[in-house]
Amino acid sequence: MKLSQASLQFAPFSANHMPGSATASQATILADERALSRGLSAGSQAGVPAGLLDSGRESLRALEPIVQSIYRTALEPGGLAGAPARVTRLQELLISHAATLTGVLEQISRADATRATRARTQVKLGGTAVMLLLLAAFAYFYFRSAAAREVVERLAREKEALLGESRIEARTDALTNLANRRALASDLARAIAEPRESRELLLAMFDLDGFKQYNDSFGHAAGDALLQRLGARLAAAMGHKGSAYRMGGDEFCMLARCKPDAAEQLLDDAVTALRESGESWHIGCSYGAVWIPSEAASESQALKLADERMYANKASRSSASRQVTDALLQVISEQNACLDRHVERVSELAGATAEALGESEYEVWRVRLGGSLHDIGKTAIPAAILDKPRPLNEQEREFMHRHPLIGERIVTAAPALASTAELVRSSHERVDGNGYPDGLTGQDIPLGSRIIAVCDAFDTMTSRRHHRRSLDVEEALEELRRNIGTKFDGAVVETFCEMIASRESSALESAGRSDLRRFTPSGIAG
Repeated sequence: MKLSQASLQFAPFSANHMPGSATASQATILADERALSRGLSAGSQAGVPAGLLDSGRESLRALEPIVQSIYRTALEPGGLAGAPARVTRLQELLISHAATLTGVLEQISRADATRATRARTQVKLGGTAVMLLLLAAFAYFYFRSAAAREVVERLAREKEALLGESRIEARTDALTNLANRRALASDLARAIAEPRESRELLLAMFDLDGFKQYNDSFGHAAGDALLQRLGARLAAAMGHKGSAYRMGGDEFCMLARCKPDAAEQLLDDAVTALRESGESWHIGCSYGAVWIPSEAASESQALKLADERMYANKASRSSASRQVTDALLQVISEQNACLDRHVERVSELAGATAEALGESEYEVWRVRLGGSLHDIGKTAIPAAILDKPRPLNEQEREFMHRHPLIGERIVTAAPALASTAELVRSSHERVDGNGYPDGLTGQDIPLGSRIIAVCDAFDTMTSRRHHRRSLDVEEALEELRRNIGTKFDGAVVETFCEMIASRESSALESAGRSDLRRFTPSGIAG
């Protein structure tokens, strides 16, 4: 813009009368004028104060007639040199207005510089502000994230603590603080998975005797307090030798790795811990124990076998069970002495057969008891039908077929005998479905009932009755075999026959040894 202004101020005076020279100078001036106008316009767009721009435009317009006068003079004859006085005056006017324009332009330049400086400062301040904002935002989010992380970590710790407490509570009996059934299942599964080189694992289940009566007599609060005392004593008795558990209700459990010679003392300690007496009351326990893995390979097998042995032990020690059974058998004996001896023999044979088949102690006890009671329903049958020497008619037979149902109702009424109810009901079923009262077939008939049916038939065939002769043992066994698949279960019959044959062989050997003793050398000499 300064170059354009200089050209505007001095170019007119370089014009002369030579052709084209004035025109060329005028062209330069016009170009400079346009440049100045653009500069002023740009200043307007850049935000230069309006008054300053108006002053510049006014000065620029004032120059225009002066420049035109100079060029007109230059084009006259003699040119600028021929009118020195006019040229001097025009030059003074041109310099004056040019100076004014120069002042305006300098003010515009200073304004531009100021704006540029301000802009740079603003840019710097803006950049600084942005950086500060970014730093503030970073600090804010950092501290927020740090606080959030601390909160998350605290919540995680609290959650882990709660989970730990929940896991402990889930494995702990709330009343006694002993480990519970869930803990036993977990510990048992883990112990079974350990290498077989480890010592045998002893699992024992305990059921309190007399607790129900204690609870009924003294109330649930006293019963809970008793369970807490017994649980604490059981845990103390186990110490570091094993673990104590409460299964629920009045059932406890222990789990220990020990040698067989230490097991008896450990069980005695547990039984002693679960015993307490007072005036007019006594609490003891029945238990069942099993060795893992020699007697049970899995968790479910071990628990089932220990449970069965526990209840077999409880039933065998139950005076109520024995008293009720004896009372019912006495009823049979009073009605029919032959029937009394018959059920006694069936009970013995059934128990021995169940044992030969590999049944558990509890199941052997249950089958033996079922054998004793399988004909208890006949106490409701008239003697005229029971002792009739001729075949029964249809009505009598139908009446006779009701006795298993009657027997079931009788034993169900006695809680100590209720476990044998299904055996009594099904003891006269046949595997081909032609038995009574339900017409069951094959495996649908309880195994204990299938055992009792074979033993009942054998004793009936080998016993003398007033209306028919008895069969000898071989004939009776052959009759059993002929009815395999119709009346009797094949596996039960074969096991029963092998057992009877073994007994017969043992009896013959005993008899032979007795005869040999009678014919010793000393006896012959005498």
